[in-house]
Amino acid sequence: MGETVKTIAKERVDEITRQTAEPAWLKDSRLKAFESYLKIPTPCNRDENWRRTEVEALDLAALNVVVNDSKEKQAAKEPAVVTAALAHLGKKLPYIYTTPESIEVGNADSALLSKGVIFCSLKTALAQHADLLSKYLSAENLPQPDFAENDKFYLMNQSLFNCGAFLYVPKNVVLESPVLNILSSGEETSIALFPRVIIIVEHGAKAEFVNLSTASKKQAQEAGPLSLVNSSIETYVGQNAGLSYLDVSDFSGNTFAVSRVYNEVKRDGSLHSSTVALGGWQIKSDIQTNLKEPGSKSDIRGVVLGAGSERYSFNTIQDHIAPDTGSTINFRVALKDSASSAYLGTIRVSKEAQRTDSYQSNKNLLLGSNAHADSIPKLEILADDVKCSHGATVGPADKEQIFYLMSRGLSNLEAEELIVTGFFRQVVQSCPVDGAGDWINELVADKIHA
Repeated sequence: MGETVKTIAKERVDEITRQTAEPAWLKDSRLKAFESYLKIPTPCNRDENWRRTEVEALDLAALNVVVNDSKEKQAAKEPAVVTAALAHLGKKLPYIYTTPESIEVGNADSALLSKGVIFCSLKTALAQHADLLSKYLSAENLPQPDFAENDKFYLMNQSLFNCGAFLYVPKNVVLESPVLNILSSGEETSIALFPRVIIIVEHGAKAEFVNLSTASKKQAQEAGPLSLVNSSIETYVGQNAGLSYLDVSDFSGNTFAVSRVYNEVKRDGSLHSSTVALGGWQIKSDIQTNLKEPGSKSDIRGVVLGAGSERYSFNTIQDHIAPDTGSTINFRVALKDSASSAYLGTIRVSKEAQRTDSYQSNKNLLLGSNAHADSIPKLEILADDVKCSHGATVGPADKEQIFYLMSRGLSNLEAEELIVTGFFRQVVQSCPVDGAGDWINELVADKIHA
């Protein structure tokens, strides 16, 4: 196991930089982010974007920030969820497997390498492709999403990221199968992981990327201390390029997960993003998509299944900057027991973004009498020639449907599974990654029956 420290201090930035032999420009970027991090107060549930969260339950000072100083790649045991992912998506697809102890590359594809594709850990990318990454990681080139300046967790990741993945697809190269990045936080408690994923799909290229974040469920029923997984994901879709991105999180009940996603789509490019959230003490995610040039399009989908006392909070921002852009948002949330969810969705249309076509939908299904869901859709429109709309619903599961299914011999859990998979069906089937639909349905069924 790599060395751990009990405070999040400036020295950790120096230590991470030294152990990974990072270039000076990246150390400068980390330190600038850390200086901003120190100035920003910790968010609380009085902030609109942090509704129904309990940030105060996370003791930052008690977390062990993982600093991986192992120079040898160690064998890692794949969790069952990883085996299932490979079975559905393709056992021979290229993947990166990341744990606090090791980084492994599985099923390296020489054909991809011959086309100039780069798929590796972020540590390897910094060692071998620093010039390319400097365009996206140096302080002067960092993107400026809404959460760039005033979000403590985002700045925490920018300064302390300690694992991650990098995908670069050159101009006009088409990937025939998806690539898979796996983060496993293992069985330890009170640890802090800061994954960072950067995906670049150049002009005319096509790619599919699957991001799986998981943790051992052995600690799920114990009231132990929380661990933090604080992720940053950045995708850049070039002119006439296409990216399909699937993000699946299946954490244990002692994981506080925070995710910041920034998507950038250029002229006539298209992004299809699917988020599947199936477990964790708290999952808080911000997803901002900038449609920067004419003809750019995005399709953002989400499936959330909560149980017990789990808390989910999602904030999506569709930023239409150029004319003739389009976006669709469809989030489906199902909650059992006393689980809760808050969804804040914003469609923003600049004055120049004439002929924007955008739709946003958030539907919530309550399976437990103590479950609770909030839905807050927003439209911020400055252009006058647009087609924008939104819809939101919150309601209980139909008891007559459950009774009917049970009268036909199904158990209560089997009836719930049919209702929930039917509720998710439209979103799940829209995922373009081959095999993903069956895999997601299997994960949903496992969660319901657990």
